[in-house]
Amino acid sequence: MSDAGSDGVVSRSARSERHRKWLGWLNLLARFASVQLVIQVLGFLSGILIVRHLSKPDYAWFTIANSLAATMNMLADVGVSGALTAVGGELWQDNARFGSLVRTGLALRRKFAIVSATVVTPLFIWMLVKNQAPTATIAVLLPAALVGFLMQLTAGVLGVVISLRQEIRRMQLLGLAAALLRLGLLAPACLIFIDSRVAVVAGTIAVAMQAWILRRWVRSSVDWHAPESPEYRSRILSIVKKQAPITIFHCVQGQIIVLLISIFGNEERVAEIGALGRFAVIFTLISSVMNGIVVPRFARCQERSILRRRYWQVAIGFGVLTGTLVALSAAFPRPLLWVLGGRYANLESEVWLMMLNAALGGMFVCLVSMTYCRGWIFPAAICIPLEIVTQAALILIFDMSTVRGVLLVGCIGSAPGILLAIAIAHLRTRKSAPPPGPGARSGGSDGLELLGNS
Repeated sequence: MSDAGSDGVVSRSARSERHRKWLGWLNLLARFASVQLVIQVLGFLSGILIVRHLSKPDYAWFTIANSLAATMNMLADVGVSGALTAVGGELWQDNARFGSLVRTGLALRRKFAIVSATVVTPLFIWMLVKNQAPTATIAVLLPAALVGFLMQLTAGVLGVVISLRQEIRRMQLLGLAAALLRLGLLAPACLIFIDSRVAVVAGTIAVAMQAWILRRWVRSSVDWHAPESPEYRSRILSIVKKQAPITIFHCVQGQIIVLLISIFGNEERVAEIGALGRFAVIFTLISSVMNGIVVPRFARCQERSILRRRYWQVAIGFGVLTGTLVALSAAFPRPLLWVLGGRYANLESEVWLMMLNAALGGMFVCLVSMTYCRGWIFPAAICIPLEIVTQAALILIFDMSTVRGVLLVGCIGSAPGILLAIAIAHLRTRKSAPPPGPGARSGGSDGLELLGNS
């Protein structure tokens, strides 16, 4: 009797502890998501101001500038941020070693940035010229995009520090300040004068402010004067060398819709793709919660069974939530198009396709983030040929001069990458448990310590 009673007390205590941890986790998510919602709403308002006040050609040039700046950033990264997260997951509590890791990562990204800018800049100019951008516009868009790219490069590396250390309030404050600054610059500009040049410069100023604040925070929280480490450089490069072919390929894939419509369509179709892309902010909110809370904790977890369980919980939860949003957009497209303005009212049948494309893109990024933060690299020999063959077949089937055609290519073309990411995570969590690193914390026995406390 006493044993049975003791077992009952232990069982109730375990359930109580489990419920407490789940409530703490839900509270953390709610607090983070509420601020992220405000940030995304501010970003959405900025985007809608630009859509409504720019002509279709001007908005096409703005879309091209943003897309190619994102491409440069991905090429300059080639896996450095993921490698920093993977290595930093072991030593994030050690200020000296963490500082050395950050300094090493910044030095590597600067070198990759030179190569990236050299490769992408000619494409940038060609796409703007093909879409009839005036020389005066190109002369402003190009340097503004390059400066924004350099600022984003710095912010991407420094952001690993506050992300792994789960400094939630700082993460939120930084995002909120940037969103407010961008909106504060764009709103009066819409009353005075705005074109693609003003819109891109406003975004660049907001990113520069983020990088400046991040640098001040990181300098005070890690050993900023720690020397670069040959050991960390070697570890980062070992991951980068495996990941670089996939990253380079996916930086093209990530902008495939804009690239295809620019090549086969015209500036009006580019503008329509860019305008519909404003609705992707809905999925950006979900992805920011995943990348801000779930992925860093996933990187720090060292217990195989918990990794497997959490991976499937995140994948299924993300799929259900985004699938619901896509279904709602298919049922009620007109309210969404009203937000964009009368110039885009003819895109009713394309709204849900853009939402589906954004949802699948968000799913892919989420799953890849969880694999890369563990140092699990896609097999390039399988991934690249598979996706190239799929894309080539789709391009032959669909009309690439239409918005609907390129969106269908984007949606269907996402499938191989998502399935491969799931397969890699499944095999790696089955195969062998990662050894605990020096600064890492165990995931615990009940599967909730991965979620932890902020």
